[in-house]
Amino acid sequence: MSARPLLEVRALSIAYGADRAVNDVGFALQRGQCLALAGSNGAGKTSVLGALAGLSVRGQRLAGEIALDGATLRFGDMVARIAGGVRLVPDREKVFGLLTVAENLKLGGSRARNGDIGLDDVLGWFPRLGERRASLAGNLSGGEQQMLGIGMALLASPQLLLLDEPTLGLAVPVIEDLCERLARLRHETGLTMIVAESDSQWLAALANSGAVLDRGRLLRRFDHLTPADLGAIHDLMLGLGGVDAASNSATSAEVTHAAS
Repeated sequence: MSARPLLEVRALSIAYGADRAVNDVGFALQRGQCLALAGSNGAGKTSVLGALAGLSVRGQRLAGEIALDGATLRFGDMVARIAGGVRLVPDREKVFGLLTVAENLKLGGSRARNGDIGLDDVLGWFPRLGERRASLAGNLSGGEQQMLGIGMALLASPQLLLLDEPTLGLAVPVIEDLCERLARLRHETGLTMIVAESDSQWLAALANSGAVLDRGRLLRRFDHLTPADLGAIHDLMLGLGGVDAASNSATSAEVTHAAS
């Protein structure tokens, strides 16, 4: 019998006024698993991550259930997410541009839970941050800002790390380096992660499982994501593949417990 998932999402629906951004999405995540939430712009990825992180948006209506380590979380309760070890690195405005790298990292660790990740660990995964310690974060390159945003989140010793479009706007060599560093820290820490990504070519390097969203619907899950799946995922993102009806489960009994 498999262990209880760290995260369970059941029948999650999100609407903004009359527009529904997410429709009955359900999935589960085991400890140590990394899920790539794939989809084109407007697929609902950011809305899902926002709900998981406890963000509250004016005019937003949410339904369904989110459970972390067996405890149901209230929508919009960011305090409970922080206490439970959920951290979000957004696609934009992820650092404090007028503060130095060192000051940003200090803020990142100011609400740390009891954990094993310290500043030396973060600088080991991202040594460039040590080299730019005295620089203003606003003067960093896009790749350096991404590393700093992730480093700040890691210093809180999260249970669940959420990354929204980590490759956005980065050059290919920078993305390749970032993927290698994220793979290393996942291997060394067993960190549970969800990565929202609109560029299908990086999915297998970023995660070991996947789910494809389109216009708020969960089209298909890939419990063991490999490079061989990228063609099918790309087609699904372009609307060229069929919907796997079983993937859009809305009830607790149908939530897939993906392999760790």
